[in-house]
Amino acid sequence: MARSVTIKDVAALAGVSLGTVSNYLNGTRTVSPDTRARIERAIEVTRFVPNRAVRALRGNRTHTVGLLVPDAGNPFFTEIARGVEDAARGRGDVLVYCDTAGDAERQSLYIRRLAEMRVGGLVISATAAMPPDLGDLEAVGTPIVVVGGEGMSLNTSRVTLDQRLGGQLAMRHLLDLGHQEVLFAGGPGGELVMQARYQGALDALDERGADRSTLHRLDAAGRSVRERSELADEMMAMRPRPTAVLCGNDLIAIAIVNALIRSGRSVPGDLAIVGYDDITDAQLAVVPLTTVRQPAYRIGASAAELLFERADDQASPHREIAFAPELVVRDSTGA
Repeated sequence: MARSVTIKDVAALAGVSLGTVSNYLNGTRTVSPDTRARIERAIEVTRFVPNRAVRALRGNRTHTVGLLVPDAGNPFFTEIARGVEDAARGRGDVLVYCDTAGDAERQSLYIRRLAEMRVGGLVISATAAMPPDLGDLEAVGTPIVVVGGEGMSLNTSRVTLDQRLGGQLAMRHLLDLGHQEVLFAGGPGGELVMQARYQGALDALDERGADRSTLHRLDAAGRSVRERSELADEMMAMRPRPTAVLCGNDLIAIAIVNALIRSGRSVPGDLAIVGYDDITDAQLAVVPLTTVRQPAYRIGASAAELLFERADDQASPHREIAFAPELVVRDSTGA
């Protein structure tokens, strides 16, 4: 059995002391560029793997970034993760991607475990179950950036998305097309966001002086395609039947479109549909989807930017980067 490579092998090949290699690995002292290059070359040649667990036990941060989202199955969050991961990789860090499913206990467990791992930072998508101790985590050296959470009192840097305005834009579009009976189709795994988008739709009704009772709401029982598709049958059985649907995200909208077409109905003939997020499948759907666009990759990259600012200087002030939603009109509303 081959002998494991140790730090002594790296030091010998690089022609430096054990202490110098240790300083390089742990960042405890500055190492000259020439010495750094020799150590890195020796690590590459020997294929030495540093024991990051030992470093974490000593209280040092590891080269990892945590990301918590309420629905990892949604391509919107996948794109956010890609933005964070690309930025992290540029610093030699890796991403730990966690799906909380919008569950408070699951979220708390992930946060505890990531803290125990001594992650270098945490990006968390705001949910109704936001932990009250995020500021405490920063106090012990874990920088945190929140994605969303508009209107919430959080002592962190954040990337805001203005979900309420997005709902307003979508509802204005449907009102401009003459729709008077509209359904909001939501679902679990992001209640805070769904509520903000629904409230934005109500805002659009208020600004037009329309009756709020013309906007109805149904929520899917779960996140599966079947559970989202079942909304189609429920809404077609409603009286009065809605003529348009504003969906809480594109996955819900696409599931409804497919269910309606399978049942012999047409979109937008029988029902106009608006999604939210503008994932790739929104444009490629059997009926291209009118939706509210959010620049998911840029959101993730911006969150990473804020995170690394705090990681490099925890005395730096908290910052906010804001993105505005944009309505993208396609075939599903017939406009």
